[in-house]
Amino acid sequence: MSRDFDNKKAEDTLSELFYQTKWKAEAYTGGEPLSVRNYHFFERLHYGVIDSLNNSIVPKKNKLTTIGGVRVLNIVADHYALMKMNLKAAQGKGVFSQAGEIFGNLKGVEAYEDPEIRYGEYLSSILRFYNETHIPNIIGTNSIASYDDYVNHFFKLILETQDQTAITMTRWNTTINSNILHTGLAFSYADIGFNDNQAKIDFIVDNPHFQYFSNLCVNMGFCMANRNPHILVYDVSSPAGESIRTNYNINTLEDFFNRFYIRTYTLDNDLLYRYINIYYNKYVSKNPLLRFSEIKCMRVVTEYKSLNSVNPTKRPFSDTKELIMYARIRNVEEGRCFNPVKMRQIERKIKKMLSTLDKPSALRYINNMFRDQLWNKDNGYHDGIMKLRGKTVTDSRRLEVGRRPSGRDSRSY
Repeated sequence: MSRDFDNKKAEDTLSELFYQTKWKAEAYTGGEPLSVRNYHFFERLHYGVIDSLNNSIVPKKNKLTTIGGVRVLNIVADHYALMKMNLKAAQGKGVFSQAGEIFGNLKGVEAYEDPEIRYGEYLSSILRFYNETHIPNIIGTNSIASYDDYVNHFFKLILETQDQTAITMTRWNTTINSNILHTGLAFSYADIGFNDNQAKIDFIVDNPHFQYFSNLCVNMGFCMANRNPHILVYDVSSPAGESIRTNYNINTLEDFFNRFYIRTYTLDNDLLYRYINIYYNKYVSKNPLLRFSEIKCMRVVTEYKSLNSVNPTKRPFSDTKELIMYARIRNVEEGRCFNPVKMRQIERKIKKMLSTLDKPSALRYINNMFRDQLWNKDNGYHDGIMKLRGKTVTDSRRLEVGRRPSGRDSRSY
């Protein structure tokens, strides 16, 4: 195994890009099974957080199970149990010396982290800024005279931002804020720090039993994470896992993701308004009374208005306004990928779908309009190849041709 996790060489050089093209851009298919896979290679960074149709996804919590005190998807636990059985048999045959105990005594040290909790922490930091800095210092506390004022000023702040700040869970999940342990597909088997490269070399890569273990990983349907070989990741398309996938009646990638994951766009508004309501109530607890002073008949008259907390499940808008606001937020998050004319067309379609179909259908339409923008970011696989050829597409040209994805056509994913 090469020591690619030891980042002493410049990863942005053309020679590095050329070397890494051997890993391919496809996250879930393509090439022979590998014992080590680079999950930081261009779009593969999103392994397990988007599905084969480019939808942002998170594991269904009722599809997780515990292995050795940590949680993974049920199907991953099945492969783990099979691997443990093979390792136990190898130990019985004396395959492992004392140095190989890190492999022979395989156990889960760290695994699934709930992405909803991590997203909640992230969104909370934005709402704390809104409460503690933006309101008192920018718009003034007297601007928040009601719950509607609080919500409207918050969305005004978000829609005017220019930095593509993630607001929805869908956008957050496809940024560097998410990681492989959020997917339910991975677990670490050794307590080694992510930046402790020497320990990775001493205990894993240079271990005399490393080759045996890496070969077993391939045969059990796992890969080692390139930069963190103490993390095993389930290979969702490994031939070694075909029989177990068949037991789950999984025949395609789409089957796999439908069975074990939920699309985050179905969670976005529930989570967003839950946290808005939580932080509105926090604001009210610190600012229960508003004081207004004005001059009437040559006298200063002071009036007070109280703010009242709201039910955590309260929604401030009608379904139509909520979904239009959601579409506008998604557009801002993606760098305003659609111009005002196109956005007006999208909003008209939302209204029509709400009147002729239902809210879930309209929400699905919005997600379908924005989901492929994930591959339209600079510095993806396609841009890397173009750099090698000296033909990087400029931003202006990308707009001219309809902002083609920088990764690949979603149909080949």
